[in-house]
Amino acid sequence: MHHSAKQDALASIGRWTAIGLAAAILTACGGGGGNPGTTGSGSGGTGSGGTPVTADPKVNIALTDASGANVTLLSGAQSATVKASVLTAAGKPAAGVIVQFTTSTSNLVSFTPDTGSALTDANGIATVTVRPAGVTSAGALSVTATAVVEGKTASASTNFTVGAASLTVGSLSFSPAPTGRLPAFGTAALAIPVTTGGQPASAAPGLVLTSQCVADGTATLVPGSFANGVQTATYTNKGCLRGRDIITVSIGSSIQTIGIDVDPANIGAIQFTGSSVTGSSIVLKGSGGQGRQEAAQISFKVVDQQGTGLAGVDVSFSATTNTGGLTVSPTRATTDAAGNVSTTVSSGTIPTPVRVNAEASRNGVRLTGLSDTLTISTGLPIQKAMSMSAAKYNIEGLEYDNEATGITVLMADQYGNPVSDNTAINFVTEGGAIGTSAQGGCLTKDGGCSASLRSQAFRPLDGRVTVLAYAQGIENFVDVNGDGQYSCSGYTGTTPYRPLVDVCPSGGEPFPTASMGQSGDMGDPFLDVDADGVYDGTKGDLPFPYNSTSYKKDGDGKWGLNYIRRSFEIVFSGSHPRLIRQFWTGSAWRDWTTADGDPLELKGISGSTCTDVELRFRLTDVNNNPMPADTAVATADLTNVTVSSMSPSTVPSTNAVGGTIHAVNVKPNASCAAGNVGVRISTPRGIITTYSFKYN
Repeated sequence: MHHSAKQDALASIGRWTAIGLAAAILTACGGGGGNPGTTGSGSGGTGSGGTPVTADPKVNIALTDASGANVTLLSGAQSATVKASVLTAAGKPAAGVIVQFTTSTSNLVSFTPDTGSALTDANGIATVTVRPAGVTSAGALSVTATAVVEGKTASASTNFTVGAASLTVGSLSFSPAPTGRLPAFGTAALAIPVTTGGQPASAAPGLVLTSQCVADGTATLVPGSFANGVQTATYTNKGCLRGRDIITVSIGSSIQTIGIDVDPANIGAIQFTGSSVTGSSIVLKGSGGQGRQEAAQISFKVVDQQGTGLAGVDVSFSATTNTGGLTVSPTRATTDAAGNVSTTVSSGTIPTPVRVNAEASRNGVRLTGLSDTLTISTGLPIQKAMSMSAAKYNIEGLEYDNEATGITVLMADQYGNPVSDNTAINFVTEGGAIGTSAQGGCLTKDGGCSASLRSQAFRPLDGRVTVLAYAQGIENFVDVNGDGQYSCSGYTGTTPYRPLVDVCPSGGEPFPTASMGQSGDMGDPFLDVDADGVYDGTKGDLPFPYNSTSYKKDGDGKWGLNYIRRSFEIVFSGSHPRLIRQFWTGSAWRDWTTADGDPLELKGISGSTCTDVELRFRLTDVNNNPMPADTAVATADLTNVTVSSMSPSTVPSTNAVGGTIHAVNVKPNASCAAGNVGVRISTPRGIITTYSFKYN
């Protein structure tokens, strides 16, 4: 029955009760089992032949719009009312019954309330609201109402379709509206309203934005946020030559346009395009070579407002600082056909940041451009700023291969700045092996690098392995005039003295003295096998005659490049300890002697009994070197005594001759009974040795 027919029926049956009226309306609207696609559970009356049938409760369902008309399609922001009429088995309205509404397909629609449930009123009616889950939701589905009445379940369903929203573009506007013509590289905010079914859309998939100037490549139109049915976009004039641009926005068959007046590009810009050096720094004057650059080419591009290069433009260059004698050359150049132009910055002798300013004039307008910051820093490594350390100075390498420790070298220039990346550091070792199969050294990063020393043959008889690290750098000098470089007042050449290039015959700045804690004039490097700091070939020191045909033990009296170096000893420690008990003389501790009695017998001070005893001992390996770092030292097997904590409880990282000192306090029990205490020594490789002491 159509909606008008229902109204006529309602006018003619005013005598119906409210209960009958509700049931009739739902039946007329297609609810219940009589409507195609709708099912109900249970019915009253008799079956075929008049056989009695047990009565069941019944549910009728209908999907209507705000006017009460049946609907079979929802789209966009549309919503509908889902109404269920619940009757008892006796055909009476079922009040206060929970009706659960569900759909055959998830994610296409949403209910209000979102639980999809409602309670029937006094007339047995329960309602919820349904709407599409989104503007792109589409598909066919059914909605089912289910209720439990008097212990029996009844349900009914009806089918409908969700269609994708029909989106419409509204009138376009600029917010705020441009005043006059939009200049080149100026921007304007565009507002694009989008509706569906007369309501603001929640999204605008498929929206297309373009313009004539965008197609030319002289404008951009970039979508922004979408909120409250309005899509925003930013229009940028990149120097459009049309004078007026027409913007077109469409979604499906819905199209809107808007015009905007634009100015073409006349005045250009000077753009910094880069430098010739990797990163952003060059080294100090006189510190170049080995991959380090003392100069950088700085490049610019002169363009119009469309970004097109301008040829034949004269450009002047200047530096923001000339500290330390920094120079820019040439100071004037002309752009090439593509608008490119460059100049060169050469470092001075003082660390400083610097920018290059480029200035040009065209069509009566003077323009400037500024380069990124270039850092003048980090000179050659200097001896006084080279340090060397080991992760562990004593490894369990005397009896085992492949025990390793990391050797780290740090270097800086005379200003304390880390040296340039990829500065090469080489290593030489008296025993074991250092480095990798690719190289026996390392390349610096942020002023430092590391290499691994591993235990293997050759092993020095005393277990002490000298490691030498060396790199090309400069000798220490006293910068008397504070100009950051070595100065030579006695130089008589026709050009200014160039450190490391020209020879200073006399009048050069002095070397530091021993009292300054720095080395001065340096000879060639050598492997100091006895670690005394003095070259002596008779003791096994090994020379390295670089840059000459013969080894030079002493310096040449002239400042300049040399192989700066550091060295120390790594101990290949044994795994089997020696414990040498210490004896207190009354003023100092010394090694135990046979005259001091049995070293394994503990007695109180001055031989008295029943007093605390400090058990102090020196721990070494077979070569009188320290045991491996992290060797554990602890007490064990205690009888009738108590002990304090062992101090220290592990062997530290050390290369000291004579090993390490450890101590523990031993206290007898209250009855002063004879007792025992053990000292348990466990190396990192798990070699365990125990010494037992008796207390009398």
